[in-house]
Amino acid sequence: MAESIVKVLLTKVTDVGVKEVLQLYSVDKQVETVKRELGRIQVFLKDADSKHITDDKQNHWVKEVRDVGYLIEDAIDTFLSEVPPKPQKSTGMMESMKRKMKITKKLPAVRKLVHEITEIQTRLTEIETSRVRYGINTLGEDSGEIRLPIRPPVLPDIDPDIIGFKEDRDHVVKELLDETTKRRSVISIWGIGGLGKTTLARKVYNCNDVKKQFELRIWIAISQKFKLIDILRKIAKELQLPIDPSKQSNDFLIEIHESLRGKMYLIVLDDVWTDDLWTQIGEALPDEDNGSRVLITTRFFNIAKKPDPTCEPYRPGFLTKELCLELLLKKALPNQDPNKSSFDDLSDIPDQCVHKCGALPLALVVLGGLLSTKPRNYATWSKVLQTMSWHADDGKKCSEIIGTSYEDLPFALKSCFLYFAAFPEDHEINAVDLIRMWVAEDFILQEDNRTLEETAENYLEDLVQRSLVQVKCRSQLDGSIEVCCIHDLLRDLAIQKAKEDNFLVVYSHPDCDQQSLSTARRVAVHHPDCDKLVMSQNLRSLLCFHDKVMLNCSKKKLLKVVSIANRWNRIDSIDVGMFEGLTQLRYLSLKGYISDKCTGQDDKDGKRCLEKVIGTMKSIQTLYLCLYVDGANVNNVPDCVWNMKTLRHVWTGRRKPKLPPSIELPNLQTLTRVTANESWKTGLPHLPNLRSLALKNESCPWTVIAAFLGTLKNLISLFLDGSFSGEIFDMREFPFYQHLQFLEITPNEMATVVFMLPPHLISLCIRHCHLKQDVMSVLENLQCLKKVTLGEVKTNRKIRCSAKGFNQLEELWLFDWTVLEDWEIEEGAMPNLKELCIYECKELCVPQGLRHLTNLQELTWVRNGRHESKKDEVRNLCKHVPSLYIE
Repeated sequence: MAESIVKVLLTKVTDVGVKEVLQLYSVDKQVETVKRELGRIQVFLKDADSKHITDDKQNHWVKEVRDVGYLIEDAIDTFLSEVPPKPQKSTGMMESMKRKMKITKKLPAVRKLVHEITEIQTRLTEIETSRVRYGINTLGEDSGEIRLPIRPPVLPDIDPDIIGFKEDRDHVVKELLDETTKRRSVISIWGIGGLGKTTLARKVYNCNDVKKQFELRIWIAISQKFKLIDILRKIAKELQLPIDPSKQSNDFLIEIHESLRGKMYLIVLDDVWTDDLWTQIGEALPDEDNGSRVLITTRFFNIAKKPDPTCEPYRPGFLTKELCLELLLKKALPNQDPNKSSFDDLSDIPDQCVHKCGALPLALVVLGGLLSTKPRNYATWSKVLQTMSWHADDGKKCSEIIGTSYEDLPFALKSCFLYFAAFPEDHEINAVDLIRMWVAEDFILQEDNRTLEETAENYLEDLVQRSLVQVKCRSQLDGSIEVCCIHDLLRDLAIQKAKEDNFLVVYSHPDCDQQSLSTARRVAVHHPDCDKLVMSQNLRSLLCFHDKVMLNCSKKKLLKVVSIANRWNRIDSIDVGMFEGLTQLRYLSLKGYISDKCTGQDDKDGKRCLEKVIGTMKSIQTLYLCLYVDGANVNNVPDCVWNMKTLRHVWTGRRKPKLPPSIELPNLQTLTRVTANESWKTGLPHLPNLRSLALKNESCPWTVIAAFLGTLKNLISLFLDGSFSGEIFDMREFPFYQHLQFLEITPNEMATVVFMLPPHLISLCIRHCHLKQDVMSVLENLQCLKKVTLGEVKTNRKIRCSAKGFNQLEELWLFDWTVLEDWEIEEGAMPNLKELCIYECKELCVPQGLRHLTNLQELTWVRNGRHESKKDEVRNLCKHVPSLYIE
């Protein structure tokens, strides 16, 4: 961990822009001296990291190095925040005098930096002396270990669901489907952490028989320190109930109860920690003797027994030795079949690993993930085994294995893993947000021919392969991680290590260690009583997850990340002036309900509105703004945003600010919900690295928009919305034609589409368009298409999908086709289709070819005519489909 801090520092002081500023103020030589010493220390830290030192003296030495690294980073960052960048070359005497005056004004900051560097050099000399005394001398000596580079996994991560739990699943499913029990019963799964309770519950939840039995299924993760209102909001969201932040728990209890009445439902409450949860939530779940069920997972027998004393809680058995070995080897050697390959070269090492894991699935998966990064040979695997020489209970074994896997991480990944400590228990983490925070924090090292974000995706995939992070959802289109999470035991480890390294502190209750908070470089706030928190002036990140914000980050000039991103936040109490002067801020996410004062004009106290304050942030890379005042969206985005050369990603919620002409943002990659500007006629925005664009048009001519699109060479995703009445969309002339992957066109009124679409599209959505050709005959030849949405279109009355067409298509939505009467589906068409939705196609006869869609998993047939015979015909044709929804 300390080594990664030093590497970040070396990267920073080598940066051309930073060096220029240091040279301008004649402090580059002092910093260069520190840089050379840091380079030497980095070598020894690698040695310490590879040896997994446990000696107290050596650990103390590493801690001292880490603290000095923090001091250097603080000194340089503070200096850079107080001095201007290198000015342009003087063009006259007046400009030269102004430049000298600016430098003179900054002399106190220069003297301060020189003084701090002198003190740091003294500390470094002391550390160098102690290094020799502690004997950390040679890089990699006797480490017996090869560090593999960080890389994306060759195969998708192995799902532990595929191993074991068959008998356990059958037992629980039988109880859920027991027709002799009509009352709403509560079935509980209990056992120690890491036993696989959630995995078992997932297998049950996704069982086809269970899907067919219950009209409604809802999965809710319960955290150790839950709030009833949050759980009720999650259930209400699943039921598609209107959610108003002003609603209280009792309001939700009543609405949920009414919504569930008359339905046969299955509710899963995963990871329950307190016995009062059922008392609070049970009244919202009606019992109408229709076979509804509740499934609970918990670590505690008394909690498992309380909701329904007549049902005996079920405790899964430990995996057999054979299944343990299979699970371990599938994780450790994902490219081989453990049932067929010979492992004689490893001798009894795999058996010994299984023995030390105590038959706990989580321990086996994490250990397998660790071994997957090592060369397959006896010496290397034996070395790993030797680091796990403990004798303790099963829970302790699991924790020790997790700790070993953390210590084995390459230094670049340790900071990324510890960042997970910031998120609340059972929190579903948006992978894109996480990756952009890592980039803002300088955790990601630049690689040739890759953006920082692409490298960060590889870091996340590496953590997944090592089973330190779980994937909740992957994109069906490109396989990238969309949502991830972390197991409770792994989160506990991250919190512990983050606090030890002064990396991050979680404020989860009023009795938190105030001393740690006052020195922490990063703070995650999970508790509302935080208005009097004393945080370090050198704070780098502030992440807030509770539902009432009372924070102040004024004078925290070194802040890089601020995330106040709970959609239920009420940030009325925030003085937006606290954001002034945050010149180092790179990531800002504000989502929630705010007061008029936060967005209005300057008030009598001189506090500035949010839009103006944002203009003072000179280093912003990622900007998320989704703010509401009394339920209405805040519509203004200041023009100063478009002058921020560091911008990489902009998302403005429902806002649609106009993009001004003649701006130049060389680093911008993502731009969502902006409006085309008529003034583009005089000059076009210059966005050479833009990859994702969501553009709305109100009155700008298509020729002007087309001219803008013609400047975008790297575009991968394009969303066009608004007024394009009568325009003809033809993509062939655009420079991104060959590599565009995601396209959505949704005009307000009928527009014409020429089907010369980009050949490598993965996802296509077209609405409100006049299609001159037979749409299916054109689209089925696009070999990469995985998702197609077609709605409110004018086309032929008959469409046809031919055999072997749409080879990769997995998801198809057809809606509001008022003229569509006949759809022919030949046998062999759409062989990989998994989800089909047909909505408001009232003239459409039931396609007989539905029987040919043998891999279809989900069919929705809604509002396609009132004839009951249609519904019966669909049911008869689709008996093979596990999930049918017909209205």
